[in-house]
Amino acid sequence: MSSGASEKTEKPTPQRLQKESRKGKSFNSRDLVAAAVLWAGLPAIVLLGSLMPVAHLYTDIVRGGFAMTPTVAALGALKALLLALAPVFLACVVSVVLCSLWMSGGMIASEAIRFDLNKVNPINGFKNLFSLRVVKDLLRTVLYIVFCALFAWWAVALWGPALFSQVHATDAQLAALWQHVALRVALGLLVALAPVYLLTAWLDHVLFIREMKMEKHEVKREHKENEIKPEVKQRRHQINDELSAQVQADTRGSTVVLANPTHIAVGIFLMDDDMPMPLVSVRERGARARKVIALAEAHGVPVVRDIKLARDLYFSTQRYRFVSDRSIDPVMAVVRWLRDVERAGAPPEDGDATPAEPPQ
Repeated sequence: MSSGASEKTEKPTPQRLQKESRKGKSFNSRDLVAAAVLWAGLPAIVLLGSLMPVAHLYTDIVRGGFAMTPTVAALGALKALLLALAPVFLACVVSVVLCSLWMSGGMIASEAIRFDLNKVNPINGFKNLFSLRVVKDLLRTVLYIVFCALFAWWAVALWGPALFSQVHATDAQLAALWQHVALRVALGLLVALAPVYLLTAWLDHVLFIREMKMEKHEVKREHKENEIKPEVKQRRHQINDELSAQVQADTRGSTVVLANPTHIAVGIFLMDDDMPMPLVSVRERGARARKVIALAEAHGVPVVRDIKLARDLYFSTQRYRFVSDRSIDPVMAVVRWLRDVERAGAPPEDGDATPAEPPQ
């Protein structure tokens, strides 16, 4: 393939973006998240925030004649602080979650996060010094400084005379004035910086799409897969669910199959009853487990339905491995019970026998 054909020049498909989102790679703008927190937190402070729990604490201390112990006072202060900050904290958390879900398209990273050594590679770090993201961050910083300076100049010119003229005002008048000015300064600053963090979010999205670009043959392959008929996809799933010849042979050769009761099937093979070394011959779940159970019942392999034991074996062992030490005794109890039934000449009529009967 030529070098030109291998260049990533095509926009990423929705399937590619969803796949990368499941790996934790999605559009993300820290400035937009910070702005969402400020826009949610500021109204929460004004409408929901209250210092009355703290005031009540001091009132209780005074009424009690300052007899409250340090431990009780510390617990009361912590409770008052939580009551005062809980509404604001909850509003900020909700805003972060909603903003993050919106940027990721509602996708949650479901795959395990792995440590990437490339993140700490000094060569890659040196290359990042000359990347477009560095230019974007530099531009963002300059714009923030310029817009903050312009807003500060405008705010001083607008509210400065009113603040500096309150020399002889009472405490209540000063508190009301400062509350009025502080609220408008905060809202005005968020509005003034809106062009900067919106521009930064747009640049972050452009750079993210640039990183996710695909090669032409990748786009063609995804389009071809999407054009496959649903019947073909369903047949593929059926083939994946079908048992291989080896699994069928291992099922027929198992000493017993432990089930849970239809979602998990674990086949146990024991060559010698006197040597307690049970081997996991089959390990399936879902539709494949139900097929293993049906195949075992059809070929006369005992099927014991024990939810706890089947789950323990499935999650603690692998196929073609010996069972763990803590599971040997329960498995051998089931095997010995089956052997006793066979020697007594009274095999169970159905495959739903449970190991409640065998000795522990």
